[in-house]
Order: sequence, then C-alpha cells, then structure tokens
Amino acid sequence: MRLVGTIRPTQTAELEAVGHDRASAYEALAALVPAGHELLQAHFSMKAGVVTAKGVIRPDRTEQIEADGPSYEAADASLRAQVPPGYILLGRAIAG
Repeated sequence: MRLVGTIRPTQTAELEAVGHDRASAYEALAALVPAGHELLQAHFSMKAGVVTAKGVIRPDRTEQIEADGPSYEAADASLRAQVPPGYILLGRAIAG
C-alpha cells in the first residue's frame, strides 16, 4: 500500500506595525507579510492614541511525501517517520 502525505513547516515569526486605528494598523501589518507566508493571528493594543498590531506568520507552502508498506498501518508509520523536524503532517491519502 502506498500513502501520500501533505506536510508544511511549523516555524512561525512575529511582526509588528502601528496605525492610528485598528484598520490602519491591520493594513500596515498585512503589508509586512512576506510572499509565501500567511498571517495566522493579529492582536491589537492602544496606548497614547497609537494602535499597535502584533501578528504571527508562517510559511504557507506545502510539500508531498510518499511511503509504502504491506498494510495501511505500516505505510502510515513509514510516512510519519519521513516528516522532518520542524514540519507537521497535515493529512494523508491512499495513492491510487
């Protein structure tokens, strides 16, 4: 049996931007997100009339890995063993 799995990096990074209101702070934060990344969280705080937005980003790319085994359980164990450090297995499917 052959399984195909989808993995993605788990690394995250933080960004910070400011604005005069929540909307402008969010726009400034979103503009800082580099290509190939997605904004996961945005938190806002206000002090002295300035809104600070702090965000968490991660890479949005995924990769595929494949594994074989005599049974689903064996193929799944082999697939999980191939997930490199710093990655997460998002799902798996039987290759057809």
